[in-house]
Order: sequence, then C-alpha cells, then structure tokens
Amino acid sequence: MKKFLLIVLLIASFVPVSGQDIEIMPDTTMLLPLAEGVETRWVLPPASPDFIARHRPMRLAYTVDNDGHVWLAFDYGSVLCPQKGYSFKLEDAFWDFVCLDNGVMLFATTSRLALLTVAPGQKDQQPTAMLQPIAMLPRDCNRMVKGADNCLYFICGKENGENSVWLFKPQAYQGPRGIPEFQKVFTSEIPISAVAGDGITTWIATGRMIMRVDGQKRLQRYYQHPYQAIVDLALAKSGQLFYATSFAAGYVGENGAIELFNTRGPRITCVADSLYLLFSPDYGVIALDGISKLRNYDLQPAGIKKVSAVSYDR
Repeated sequence: MKKFLLIVLLIASFVPVSGQDIEIMPDTTMLLPLAEGVETRWVLPPASPDFIARHRPMRLAYTVDNDGHVWLAFDYGSVLCPQKGYSFKLEDAFWDFVCLDNGVMLFATTSRLALLTVAPGQKDQQPTAMLQPIAMLPRDCNRMVKGADNCLYFICGKENGENSVWLFKPQAYQGPRGIPEFQKVFTSEIPISAVAGDGITTWIATGRMIMRVDGQKRLQRYYQHPYQAIVDLALAKSGQLFYATSFAAGYVGENGAIELFNTRGPRITCVADSLYLLFSPDYGVIALDGISKLRNYDLQPAGIKKVSAVSYDR
C-alpha cells in the first residue's frame, strides 16, 4: 500500500508576530507521498501585509524561469523578481507573460507576442527593458500558457462566440509563408478554462472535465473532477499532468488522481522536476520537488483522495 503524509503547512513570516517567526498558513494542507526525493520547499515566502494591500486591486501575472526564480507582474506593466531583487516597468501594456525553459521571456500585448530585450544603459544610466514584437496573436486571446519543449498555448474567444486553443511552436512549424505561425488545436462552443501540453499532445479543461487531444487532433475524455471546475493545468517535462481548482491542486494520471494541496486560489506551473504553486491571497510560492516519482502513485481506483473536509469543499 502506498503511504502518504498529511501536513498542515507552516510558513516563515516576512514580519515576526509577537516574537515568533513561524506561523500556520490558514486553510492550507498538503498530502504528500512518503517517497524519497518528493519534498517541498518555500521558494518565495508570503508577502508582507503592506505589499498585499497595495497590489491586491491589480491584475497579477505569474511565471517561473528555468532557474526556478519567481517573476510577478502587476497592473499590466510592472515586473519584479523578489529573489533576484529585480524590478522594471515596460512602456508597452501587456496582459500575460511566461518564461520558457530555454530562458526566453515572452509577453502578450494587446495584439502581438513580444520578446523581452534589455539594452545596456549609457554611462550611469540603468539598462532599459523593452519588447520586440515577433508575431501577431490570434483574435480575442485571454490567456497564455507555457508548454513543455519551449512551446506556447493561447486560449482565445468570447463568452458568446467560438472558443479556441492555439499552439505556437516556431521551431517545428513555420507555416506556408516560411515564418512562425499559430496552429489552431481545438475549438469549442463551451468556455475553455485551462490548457497544457508539449506541442504534440494537448490537455484542455472545460468545467470539471479534462480532455486530451493527440497529434492527429483526436479527442479523448481524460478526467472529470468530482465536484470542482478545473481552472489551471500544468505539464511537467517528464509527462506528469497537474491541475488546480479554486480550492485545490493535484496530480492526475492515466489511472487515478491525487489531491496534493488544499488551499484557496492556487496557480501552478512546472519547471524541470518541480511543481511550483502560487498562493494567490498572499503571493507566496512553494515548490514540490521530485514530481516524476508521482508516476508510482498513479493507481486505481481513479478519483480524488480528500485532503481535508473544510467548509468550502462541501
């Protein structure tokens, strides 16, 4: 029988409270397999109350670079990496950005996909960050997602129109004009909430359902969450698929699913052999390392192993 360890998550607070520097993170639990090499670590502790209050009204974009550093973007222009102490503001407004595994940072503006470039400063001036357009976006895109193997996925569409998923993989598809172009992977009359893939196989979430589209665009029902809508997907380089709902995050394999985290508003991404989870209420980020070993826990019966029966899960 596979064994798991239930953990109430502790955090190292930015600001000690009553002389203590450790406190319990409310409404958060983890269910981790007792396997060597599967462990968690704090990448970015939760932010201070002043930082949270100042940035809470702003739209948040979040990504992790190939070295495991967390990047946050607020209010369509301000970008910061707390671990490196970097921050800059772009003149061009953007609504999403990602760091690919090859180190490239890409931004989605109103109509274009753009590459971040940095011009060295003259004399005592600071370097200047700017965006270099590289491709026109499909119409009505609202989300950009990093795929495995340095590809990109876009979710596009309007509430009362066609919804679609597009793939951008310039190293493999140049299009009839000999320049990198987008490929339409999937269309639906139902809103699409999340996507992940490696440029060949694509996983798409609509409501509680995850579907798989293969390289020949054949559609297969892959997994249905028993009680919550899927809002985020992430694919590891080793092939593991992870999902997030509004109150949980977990691993879903061919045979079953494990709900690894119970927490409010998680956002997920994968880099190397780690799953990174952002706690939306306070901008903290935790990493689950050794995720390739979760294949050993892809067992029947299929379905969610409950972590905790908190009120919002009922």
